Amino acid sequence: MNITSQNYKKYITNYLATKILVGRYQGYESNALLKFTNISPDYDSAVVISAKLTLKYANYFFKEKTGNTAFDVFKVLANYNYTTVTYDSLSASGIGNVSLGNYSGVVNDSQSIEITLDNQTVKDWLEYAADTNYSVKNYGIILMPALSSTTVKGFYSSGNPVDLVPFVSVVYSKNNVTDTIKLDISEYVSLSDAPPSIIPPDHFLLQNGIAYRNILNFDLTKLPPNVIINNATLEFTLDNSLSYITEETDKRVIIGMVIDSALKTDSIFTDAFLLDSVKYSVSLNPVFQRWNSGNLPNLGLTMKNLFELQNLDNFAIYSPSYPDVTKRPRLKITYTPRSQ
Repeated sequence: MNITSQNYKKYITNYLATKILVGRYQGYESNALLKFTNISPDYDSAVVISAKLTLKYANYFFKEKTGNTAFDVFKVLANYNYTTVTYDSLSASGIGNVSLGNYSGVVNDSQSIEITLDNQTVKDWLEYAADTNYSVKNYGIILMPALSSTTVKGFYSSGNPVDLVPFVSVVYSKNNVTDTIKLDISEYVSLSDAPPSIIPPDHFLLQNGIAYRNILNFDLTKLPPNVIINNATLEFTLDNSLSYITEETDKRVIIGMVIDSALKTDSIFTDAFLLDSVKYSVSLNPVFQRWNSGNLPNLGLTMKNLFELQNLDNFAIYSPSYPDVTKRPRLKITYTPRSQ
């Protein structure tokens, strides 16, 4: 039974993930949108004396633990919807070109880093919180990796306990009184990309965070029509040597039935589990029964990792073109002919 595969890129949003990803590693790039919200309206006309953004390292790194973390902070000029924005929907016109702050250094385990922000930008946030008709809107900031960055790091997002979340400490003066406020409620999303060259030859790659997914297609012409599918089991094999999987990642692979081959939308999801350290197996009787009965067209199966929204881990799977046939995806179907 012939099986073919198609690796494809599907830009995703990881809104409300537990980490903010920022940095560069070889061909990988991660940017982070961050917008502080629920700011009290009581600070209009205040003079901002200083403003510092604090990010706490979540001890997640992509491949290079001791690499240099380097990024600049720019103003977001467009009103992006943080719940739906993706890497390919960003535009140069929607991002400022003047750095509001920057960071460069090696981030150690559990370290907090501070970035001094432009005072006027934070003052604009305070004015906008007091009057939404204020001319300068608060659409947030973007952390963009510098060319000197050699790693991607994960920092705690606001989807964590309050002692871990990003915050801006603002020293201000109003009515001749100097005080400090803490902005610690935020929206955020990480937007990542990498070129197709990251896919190893004779493999397909399930790449979290961007994402790269895969479709397996099956030639079922040798299967008699309208039979009773007793069992349809798909097996595929992980190449650990070419994968990057951290301890936090659930290794389950989500299998979906393609319902639109042009849009690559899917439905009827099933989890594939590891039988051992490398071999996955999943029973797909309902899907193959629908295809065989003609109830739904055979458009293939999608594959992605369960933790696709959480990090940049990736799973290199031996493809149907791999020279060693024992490592290629295999489909085993047992069936019973229907009574005439």
